[in-house]
Amino acid sequence: MQSSRRTDDESGSSRTDFGADQADKMSSRRKACNDCKQQKLRCDLTSAQVLTVSDYCSRCRRLGLACRIDDGFRRTRKRRQPTDLESEIQSLREQLRASQSNTSTSSQHNGTDWPVPAPVGTPGVVFNTLNQTDIGLNFSPVRPDSTPVSIDFPDATTNDADLQCLTTRPGIEPPTQHHASPFPLARPRALGNIILQIEEIDELFNMYIKHNHPYLPLIAEKKSPHEYYERSDLLFWVIMAVAARRHKSQPTLLPRLARNVTDLLWKTLRSMSHSISTIRALCLLCTWPFPTSSSTSDPTFMLVGIMLQMSTQMGLHCAFDAQDFAKVPLKLDTSEYSEWVQTWEACNIVAISVSIGCGLPLFSQVYESPSASQFESSSSESPFYLRLQIERFRLRVSLSLARPMPTGGEGALTRERSMMYHLLNLDLDELEKECSGSCDTEAWYLLAARLHLQAFYLFDHFAMEGYKDRIVGLFSTAYNLVDLGQRLNARLQGFFNHCPFFCYQTYVNAAFVLLKILTNGFFNPIVDAKAGKQLLESSITGLRQMSVANNDLPARLGDIIGFFCALPDPAVVGGVTLIDLQLKQVRNRLSMSVVGPHSMAVGHDGEGDVTAGEMPDGEAPRPSAASPISSGEPVIESGRMKKAAKAAAEAEAAAKGAAEELKKNIQEETKAEFE
Repeated sequence: MQSSRRTDDESGSSRTDFGADQADKMSSRRKACNDCKQQKLRCDLTSAQVLTVSDYCSRCRRLGLACRIDDGFRRTRKRRQPTDLESEIQSLREQLRASQSNTSTSSQHNGTDWPVPAPVGTPGVVFNTLNQTDIGLNFSPVRPDSTPVSIDFPDATTNDADLQCLTTRPGIEPPTQHHASPFPLARPRALGNIILQIEEIDELFNMYIKHNHPYLPLIAEKKSPHEYYERSDLLFWVIMAVAARRHKSQPTLLPRLARNVTDLLWKTLRSMSHSISTIRALCLLCTWPFPTSSSTSDPTFMLVGIMLQMSTQMGLHCAFDAQDFAKVPLKLDTSEYSEWVQTWEACNIVAISVSIGCGLPLFSQVYESPSASQFESSSSESPFYLRLQIERFRLRVSLSLARPMPTGGEGALTRERSMMYHLLNLDLDELEKECSGSCDTEAWYLLAARLHLQAFYLFDHFAMEGYKDRIVGLFSTAYNLVDLGQRLNARLQGFFNHCPFFCYQTYVNAAFVLLKILTNGFFNPIVDAKAGKQLLESSITGLRQMSVANNDLPARLGDIIGFFCALPDPAVVGGVTLIDLQLKQVRNRLSMSVVGPHSMAVGHDGEGDVTAGEMPDGEAPRPSAASPISSGEPVIESGRMKKAAKAAAEAEAAAKGAAEELKKNIQEETKAEFE
């Protein structure tokens, strides 16, 4: 028995020694501090007990962090941080509403059921410009899953804050403008999963000022980007997104910004705390929208309407009487007045340009800018003065000629339109005299205005007086516009890389005008077909240079023009006789109607596809116009294009001799007419 007891004592002591050894090993194991463990970095901390700064690990000493080891510390997943912060904000708001209701000393009465408004920070359903799935836009501030709850109506002695969003009682609201600090600190900025360092922010801002700012001088060049962030985070991130369009060192920055800036945009609009900086951000975003492969998913025209309504609601159109639109005393000094006037002018320019580029009428009334003669500056000193006169002329053309023409060549409406052409051309000549001596960019805008006017000639009947001369003048205008664009692009900065999006739309319009007239059997021998074809081919290169993302609208329209240029029989596009030039398929898209029939031949809104079997001489197929950006979806054949190519081949084989004879007759008639 004694021996067995001795054996048990020895085994117990051995277990105790083993546990002590394990404890010594655990205590001697080197541990990482909290910050190094969070970042998954190697920590050179030697002692578990940190008493002085000298005991800190090298990383915490270098970064000035508090180096410590907590027994219950666990790493926090960064992807969960936004969700946790959003939940915390939601709980704090609920506590705030509960405290406000508890502190109310007024009597309560039973009320009806009202839906609970969602918090401002909760993002709704937003569009994604880089994905081609059709997603509805949710502007409602009410969450879909919210259930009606009972809310009591307070009496007249209740605080006005309790009635926010529930009644229309007038109340004193604070000014909506953000007051930035006089000396904002330069620091990294974050939006969602995007973090921009100070050097990256300065680089992008300098790129914007150098390349994009001259086209729409809406912001002050001398201010730092951090000052704009203090005034409006939306304006800051829109500037970064515009500059990121050509940021070669970070090619994925633009797609990531497209998603996050879009979320920020809708959250800002839903907050109803709008300011002049929000309107400026919308101006820039409508001028350089995010790339998309379909115009049906482009929200630019919708954002233009929001921008105009916000500007009118704030009183930018009546800046001298801004007090009429404010609930608090408001008096603008000279600099603030100038800022309001220039912002309203920029809104007018952007709205009219987007309207014409999309081929859609602008129903919002555009007021004249208030006179600046009451202050020291003159209206002619505004950086938008000449450009605004050009855009107002284009709007006048749209309002005067938007009514569809009758199919025949007789009638009072036809004579009225001829007189309207004459008057509008006289106004344009006066405008060109006023803008003489301006820069080449203003000259390009003047050509765009003339193209917008003369593109309506394609709606006219061929029997109208002076029809042939007008079509030749239209060809000359389109030729000069494309040629000037090529010369502007030859400069160091590059016109095609940084021009606004509506410049691309005007450029496409001019290219399709050249295509339609050059492929018409009647006008081909009249105009300089060789030079026109060379310029048309160079326009394809220009459109591809305007492209920002793979398979976006400029790239796709360039492929469509290239496809039509390569057809064996060009008469498929422009027709053979004088009658075939008239636009009959699309007649309600203003001057952009000339683009419609050709893009729909490949698919509605350019969304069809071109396959190798339809290409002449076995050329490689062009990118699928229906596929999303950067997607690898297979190419689908288009029945309409196959029929068009087949009809062209049959016409070329069966009527080649007749076409030559017809061409000779047309040349003889043309010479006799011009002699």
